[in-house]
This record gives sequence, structure tokens and C-alpha cells, in this order.
Amino acid sequence: MVTNPTFNLQPTFRSPQKRIVVWTILVLALASLALVVVMTASANPANSAEVRIQGLVNELGQDRLTARRHNAQRELELAGTEAIPALLVALRSDNAVMRRNAADMLGFIASPRATSGLQYTLVNDTAPAVRRNAAWALGEINSFASMSDLQRAAVLDSNALVRQTALDSLARMRTRLALSARIDERELNSYAVAPQTSEVVYVATRRNLTVTRDAGKTWTTLPNTLPGLTNSLVVSPVSPLTVYAGVDGMGMYKSMDGGREWNAINNGLNVPAGARYIVSAITIDPTEPQRLVISTGVMLGAGKVEFVPTQLMLSNDGGATWSVMQENKSREAVTQLAIKGNQVYALAGNQVMVYRLG
Repeated sequence: MVTNPTFNLQPTFRSPQKRIVVWTILVLALASLALVVVMTASANPANSAEVRIQGLVNELGQDRLTARRHNAQRELELAGTEAIPALLVALRSDNAVMRRNAADMLGFIASPRATSGLQYTLVNDTAPAVRRNAAWALGEINSFASMSDLQRAAVLDSNALVRQTALDSLARMRTRLALSARIDERELNSYAVAPQTSEVVYVATRRNLTVTRDAGKTWTTLPNTLPGLTNSLVVSPVSPLTVYAGVDGMGMYKSMDGGREWNAINNGLNVPAGARYIVSAITIDPTEPQRLVISTGVMLGAGKVEFVPTQLMLSNDGGATWSVMQENKSREAVTQLAIKGNQVYALAGNQVMVYRLG
């Protein structure tokens, strides 16, 4: 006769030491299991939030403003900085509509965390509508980091709407710049951001130069340091202490110590005596920092004073000497200059003229 064996589920140990070891192992195993459960539970909300945001971002691929896309945009704006990682990924999408709408949303959120991604898009995206939205979004962000890129886009971009949007963003940033520096915007004559470090910004008002070296957290004013009213200002791409200024009626000046001391660099400019000689724009070749191009003109007239553009002048030695590069073809003042490759781009009004270097 076969009987079923009886199993005792309670552990039996002849040795007290073995009993302690086994119970210790069981307690540790249960504690580890509890820790896993707690960690999983705490991770689920974050994962679900990320999934939800990604779902909202996916709606941005729709070209038409449907109710779903409108709701997604509203929810993404409410999510704020939590949505930025997914939106930055969307800026690299193969879908141009997705990229365009992602740039738009980053402008509404307006976080400095999106600046570098939008700068890359402004410079490199193939779709004008995407670059335009990136230019607008950068103007919404309270940061000076993108000012150099916006200035170049305002003259170098092939699309007129992108150029105009970059100019509009620069106008808004100029207002914030004046507020940050605590100066009257109506007295702001010119400004320049150091290309290699956007933390350094120079602002010229009358003969005063106001400088920040920590992206606007603090400002220092150098009173009466400028030779005169400054119409244009630019910083060297290799040294934030080297600054060039176009001074009303006095030609070109250069500072090597961050704006404390200035020296005239007019050899070859032939600044006319008794006339208001104006340097309306300055640019430095980013690949050849000793190469500068300026746009010049004079103010003429007794009752009605009028600006008359004259020439583009070139220096290959950091402003020590100048030569005529090109007679100015425009009837309007050149307000933006940029060098790209062996060409100079000049923005006058809404027209871009291209000149060959050399």
C-alpha cells in the first residue's frame, strides 16, 4: 500500500546557526523585493509624463491647425521646460512641419535651455519656414547668446522672411538689452556681443560704454570713455577685449582693453574735414580676424540732412590701414554686414547686396 508523503512547509533545522542564516537571507530577499516595488512605483509617473508629452509632440506633425494639434500646443506650453527635451528632438525630425511647429512651441515656452538647439536650426535647417520660426523663437528667449547668429541671419539668409524675422527678434532683444543695462533705449546708439562668449556685451550711449561680462547679471559703465557718439560697434572673434567702433564724424576707433582706451585707426579712410562721416556698419571675417569691412557715408544738407552712402572699405591688418573695396551701390544706409567665404553681404533696407572680397 502506497501512502502520499507529507510535506512540512516549515523549515526545520537541527542547527540554530543555520536557522539564523536562512532567516537572514529570507529577510534580505523580501527587503530587496520591496525596494524594487517602491522604485518601480516612483518611476511610473515620470515615464507616463514623458509618454504623454511625446504624444503631444507627435501631434505637431500635422500641417493643419486641427483641434487636436491646437490642444497639444496648449498642453505643451503648460508643460513648459518639461517638454523641451522632446521638442528639441522634434527639431531634428525628417518632417519639416514637425520641425516648424516644434520651433514655434519652443518660442512660446521661451526657455534659455532651447537656445543652442534653435541656433543650430536657424543656421542649418533647409526649410525657410523652420528657420523663420527659429529666428522668432530666439527673439522670445531672454538671453543674449543668439544675437550674433541673428545678426548674421539678418543679412546672410537666402529668404527675405527669415531675414526680416531675425531683424524683428533683434529689435526685441535690443529692448531687453536696454532694460538689463538700465539705460534709456532711446539713447542706445549701438551694441555688440562678443562672438566667442555671449556673456560679454558692450552697449554705447552717447560717450558712455556700458559692459557686462556675465550675460547681463551685472553691468559696469565707463563714463565718457568713447571718443564721440558711436554709430556701429563690433567685437573681435578672438578677443572679447578688442572692440572696434565707428564714431560719428570721426571715423574708426579701436580699443584693446575692453573699451577703456581708444585709438583712431583712420589710415586710408580719408575722413573729410567738416563733414559728418558715418561708419554705418562693421563686420569682421570670422575665419580671418584681422580682416574688417566697413560701410561708410556722409550726412549732407543744411535744412534737411540726408545720409548718402559712399564706399565699402577693407582692412586686412586689424584696421591699421584701409583701402576702397567697392563703391556703395545702395541709396540707403547699410545696416548689417557679414563676410562668408570670399564674399561680403550688405543689408540696406530690405535689399541684400553681395560683393566679392579683394
